[in-house]
Amino acid sequence: MPEAVDEPFRALRQDRAIQEVIPLFALAVRELPKGAGAAAVAARLTASVQYSESDDLKGINLLEISKSADAAAVAKQLEKSPGVEYAELVPARWAAGARGARKRPARRSRERAGTAAKTDPMINRQWGLRAIQWFGRRWPDSSDIRVGVLDTGVDGNHPDLAFRFPYVSTGGKREDIVGHGTHVTGIIAAATNNTTGIAGICRCALQVWKIFGDEPAEDGEYYVDEVMYQRALNDARTKDMQVVNLSIGGTAYSRTEELLIRRLIENDCLVVAAMGNEYEQDNPLEYPAAFAGVVAVGAITETNRRARFSNTGPHISLVAPGTNILSTLPLKASAYRNEEETEYGAWSGTSMAAPHVTGAATLLRAKARSLKAKEVAERLSKTAAKLPGMKGRRTTALGSGLLDLSALI
Repeated sequence: MPEAVDEPFRALRQDRAIQEVIPLFALAVRELPKGAGAAAVAARLTASVQYSESDDLKGINLLEISKSADAAAVAKQLEKSPGVEYAELVPARWAAGARGARKRPARRSRERAGTAAKTDPMINRQWGLRAIQWFGRRWPDSSDIRVGVLDTGVDGNHPDLAFRFPYVSTGGKREDIVGHGTHVTGIIAAATNNTTGIAGICRCALQVWKIFGDEPAEDGEYYVDEVMYQRALNDARTKDMQVVNLSIGGTAYSRTEELLIRRLIENDCLVVAAMGNEYEQDNPLEYPAAFAGVVAVGAITETNRRARFSNTGPHISLVAPGTNILSTLPLKASAYRNEEETEYGAWSGTSMAAPHVTGAATLLRAKARSLKAKEVAERLSKTAAKLPGMKGRRTTALGSGLLDLSALI
């Protein structure tokens, strides 16, 4: 390796600060030596440049350091070297479901509504579908529109999600322990008219990436696994996803995350993200919603008012239903969730608002196939319904207004 690259890593090895170097986008990583030895570190750093799948991802590595090392000090030490372009701390990202806002789950009804042979028995409880004008229309066939969900995983055995779709669970179990990803996925794509549970907004060519680990952090919460997340963002681009849902958020900026999302957008993918649920905790700016080109979605209540938890800011695009949203949950109970929270449940958060927009964008991409992702984003905002208090104008609390399917398509 060049001395400018080797010198700072040699110093970190001497201090026993390094545990592992992970070349995130290098090919044939399994063949590389592991550990913190000089040969392993050199091989992995070199591979991140020589065997990168594309030029703009060359040299991107994740550095695992020992618990005794000061992460901020390590980053500063690396940035001083002329051989390192930038070094940043891994940003915390969490699921944007409002803590403390979940309600007792709704068990699947055994009743059948009316005389229709194929009615979803819980559909009348989906106030979000009414709010976005989903009822009363025949929507375009979007079964070939490629939609990606990057989340805590999904229970593919759920009766409302029992259709074949690719599921990537790199480095972890297939199980959705948290349940968040299953809930988000159901809002978008739960089977319609199958005499079971609820209805999703659209039928699509769905793919789900699990980007959360299987063990909680010391505070008992689950956070995004950076390796799984960054590789999923890149994989979504290589698989030409047309819409991607990111119901996650965090306050720390990441240059690498911004690069990967920009690459997705440049590949004509519409990226939809949750605004965040920390309005009452100083309303911080949260990513990935704050990245340029991302459709940032806030949450409203059944009374068409901003949900008290929903973050605000000039980057907000529009709002969608986000309180007491009924959707699918894993069939298996989890210690992380209330033991009764299985099969279906009503959850709240900007996490629940974002997939409403993802589903709507999927229908629009099916209807107007010549539209580019940027044009889809513009149309989502342009057709949004103005809400009381907006005075006909865009606001930092509600963006351009409420998602309106009847005007969008």
